[in-house]
This record gives sequence, structure tokens and C-alpha cells, in this order.
Amino acid sequence: MDIIYKKLKTIRDVWNFNIWDYPYCQSEINFNEDAKTNYFGDMMEYFYDTLDMLKISVDRSGLPEVFSYHISLLQVVYVQQDFIEDMLRLFSTNFNKGDLKKDENYAINRDIRNELVGHPIRRDKIGKLVSSTLFSYQAHQGKIEYLRYHNDNDFKFELVEHNISDVLSRHKLFLNEWLDIIIEKLRLVVSKHKSELNKVLEKVSDISRFESLIKLLEQKFQPFLNGTYLYDSKSILKIFNKREDHQRYNNVYEKFLEDLNLHLVDAIKYCDDIFTRRFIVYEPLSVIETSFFIDVVGDNVDELHSLNIIKPVKNFNYALQKLIDPHRRNYSDFDFFSRLITSQTNDVNVEAELKRMRENIFDDVEYISSCRLIGKILKNDL
Repeated sequence: MDIIYKKLKTIRDVWNFNIWDYPYCQSEINFNEDAKTNYFGDMMEYFYDTLDMLKISVDRSGLPEVFSYHISLLQVVYVQQDFIEDMLRLFSTNFNKGDLKKDENYAINRDIRNELVGHPIRRDKIGKLVSSTLFSYQAHQGKIEYLRYHNDNDFKFELVEHNISDVLSRHKLFLNEWLDIIIEKLRLVVSKHKSELNKVLEKVSDISRFESLIKLLEQKFQPFLNGTYLYDSKSILKIFNKREDHQRYNNVYEKFLEDLNLHLVDAIKYCDDIFTRRFIVYEPLSVIETSFFIDVVGDNVDELHSLNIIKPVKNFNYALQKLIDPHRRNYSDFDFFSRLITSQTNDVNVEAELKRMRENIFDDVEYISSCRLIGKILKNDL
């Protein structure tokens, strides 16, 4: 089952990383108005939840529990088949429901579900009875067993039996085969994405055409422009034009080029790795809190201080993060957190940039570029 989880995660990751933010990738699939909603994410989460249900079996042999288990199992299989059909359409694989019906691993399981759960009393389009079914009291958790009366057999009694292991085996084969087809299509999407990213990377070093680079990023790498303070098109072009006026602007400009290069290299590498990495169950990261002072606390702090074993270590990162936080952008908070910095340093350049920040507290370009220069001076690169 782990391999199915991995394939689903790969499909979800390609959607999130390669498709969602990139129109040229979207043009390779059926990215219509429906795709712009959250329905794909809902479908994937539902898929994960119902996939877990395939591992469950009943612990008791009572008929209500057995019948409930069989109905749930067949319905899960049915829903997941529909999800595969939807993904084949969404990702423009050129396969449809007619192709699925030719797959016996799909057809057999779907017929069982339709006959026993979907339409236990089945009629044709003009209302004529086709068949009727009911559960057998001999059914147990390892076997689906039901009674059928079908017009193909003159409505004579038939006992139909299906091993649960066979149902699950067919369904796993079905999922693996069609998920592979979907992933092969996504390889083409990711290949195009990688090609476009390489084109952008080639332009990064050509500073004589910086405005053209920004326009290219707007078309090919927009998430990068949206992800960091001052990296949006308007702000970074203003920074670029002022880069020779003062180190605060050149500092942002150089960091922009450095970050852009790193992000492009990482994105290209991700395109190479996305189909090959092993399946990993991710656990939530622990929360790390940063204090203004980094200290080591022992049983007797005063004694340790007297022995000169520990000393407070200056760390300006906390105060700088608060200064750059848009929710703390007001004079009261600024005065408080700027004093935390000046109380620990008498650097005249830092004091000058803090003064400029207060004077330009609502001008992002001036305020944040000064804050970043302070971070560089204090060796806390933001």
C-alpha cells in the first residue's frame, strides 16, 4: 500500500509545486474554472482517508458488522475509481471512462458494487426489471456472498461469491496501473517546467537587462516575486534604480540575485527529484522560540556567572524580526524594539539606519532596506 501513497503524494506535490502557480504548466492539463477551486485538494484528502479504510476489517462475525464492512469496502473502491477517472480528465491523459471499463480490475469490482450496493433492484431505461440481489446469511468478513436473480438466467436463483482478498488485489492493481499513467503525463508537465526554469536561470547573470528579467519572472517564476519583502516587481525595480545611491539598496539588490539563483537551482533540482524520492511520513516540526538573549541556565546561575562560565550572547534577530513584522509597524513598537538594539550596540551606522526607518515607517522600500542593512551590519542577515 505504501507505493500507492507515494504515487498519490507525487501527484499532489506536482500539483502544488509545478502546476498551481505556473500558467504554462496549467496549459498542459485541463486547468478550467473547476481546477481553480479547492476540489482537487479535497479529492486527494478524501483519497488518503478512504485508502486507509482498505486496511480495516471487522473483528466480529455478526452479520450487521459483516454487511457494513462489505458495503463500506465496495463503496470505497467505487469512489476511488471515480477519483481516478476525474484525474485522467483533469490531467488531459487522453483516457476516459470507456478505457477504464476495458480494464477487468476496474470492471469486475465496479459490477460487484453496482449489483449489490448501488442498484440491488436494477431496471433498464424503460423500467423493465433486470435483476435483484440480497445479502447471503453465509457471508463473512473474508468473503462477499449474495443471492442474485437476473433476467439473463430467467431470474433463477444464483449464489455469487467474491473473496475480499481478490477485490483488494484487483483494486490495488487498478490503482497502481492508472496512477502510473497519470504520473507519466505529469512527467511531461514537470519536464516543461524544468525547461522554462532553466531559461530563466540563464537570464539571471545579465544585469544589463534587469527589467526584462523581472518581466520574465512575472511570467515564469511569479511565486518568487511574491514570497519576500521588496521582491515584488515594483519594489525591486525601485531598489535596482537606487542601488548605486547607498549600500542599503545594493544590499537588497545583491541578496535578490543571490536568492533568485538559489531558488531557481533548488526548483530545477526539485523537478529532477520529485519522481524519485522515497515515500516519507512527515511529522510536524517542533517550535523553536528565539529569545533576545541566548543563555545557558544551570542549577546555580549566579555561581556560573561568577566563574565566568556563561555570559549572555547578543542576538539581535528577535528585535529585527519584530521591526520588520507588518503587524508591529507603529511608532510605539518601533521605539521599543529599536531600543533593544541600541542598548546592545553603539554602531553609528545602525543608529543612522534606525533613524531612517522611523522617518520612513510606512514606506516599505526605505524602511525594510534599512532594516536589512542593519541585519547585515549586525551579522543577522534577514
